[in-house]
Amino acid sequence: MINADNETRETIRIPPEWERIEVGCLTGTIMVIGASDTGKSTFARYLFRRLAKHYPRVGFLDCDVGQSSLGLPTTLTLALTASATGDKPTENERLAYFVGAVSPRGHMLPVVVGAHKLQHRAQQWGVRALVVDTTGLVDAAAGGGALKQWKIELLSPSTVFAFVRGMELEHILWPRRRDPRVRVIELPVPKAVIERSRENRIFYRAERWRNYFAPAATLQLDLRRLAVFGLEAMTPGRLLALQDAEGFALGLGVVRRYDPHTQTAAICTPLPSLEGVVSIRLGSLRLDPETGQEIY
Repeated sequence: MINADNETRETIRIPPEWERIEVGCLTGTIMVIGASDTGKSTFARYLFRRLAKHYPRVGFLDCDVGQSSLGLPTTLTLALTASATGDKPTENERLAYFVGAVSPRGHMLPVVVGAHKLQHRAQQWGVRALVVDTTGLVDAAAGGGALKQWKIELLSPSTVFAFVRGMELEHILWPRRRDPRVRVIELPVPKAVIERSRENRIFYRAERWRNYFAPAATLQLDLRRLAVFGLEAMTPGRLLALQDAEGFALGLGVVRRYDPHTQTAAICTPLPSLEGVVSIRLGSLRLDPETGQEIY
């Protein structure tokens, strides 16, 4: 389990459209889609909290790899009802899946695979409702439409809430309005939504990285004893995930040194030991763990 809580109690003005939603009619997987800065993530957390008062087991699946409110950047994170009250979920009820990038562009396959694996685990845990918050990538030319369409196909949500602003979601919604397998509920973008700049988004991630790596130390890895995915990317500064037997991330680390002759590496990580670590997956992101600066 990656401990990276950033959930805060929000004081927001709830639009009447949100209050009129009958949560008793919502079960199974519930997906929230919309472009960046449309209020979708705030709504997803609001809906999660309402569902948590209605059902004994509710899940929240945060798929926003760039601006995650629940887990770390570069990861998908699943947590159960305890997060809705501000309590920390137990170790057995929280999981992270490493994508290794802060945008789904070029990484769409691990995004949908990870979302499906986490959804399956939530179902094994007996959730009655699972709220899925998605990234703000919806532009058809950038692959956002394909990502959303195939994620809907794979996760089979009972309901999709769509935050509509102009025509930017039309290429996604047009066929879904006629698809009997899913109910589409379109919501207007709240007037109180504030657009965040690219600089603000980078600053947010840097703060998350600094907080996460603040207690980090150096661990020595014998790569001959581990399954290593993406070994060709094993260079200083590269972000990686330390994974359990099922491919879920126990913690993240940054490569300090790598010796290809001895197949050993030194990594900076807050994970105290390699207990339970079966594999390593290298991401595409390079990072300075002390400053939280992403290196391009």
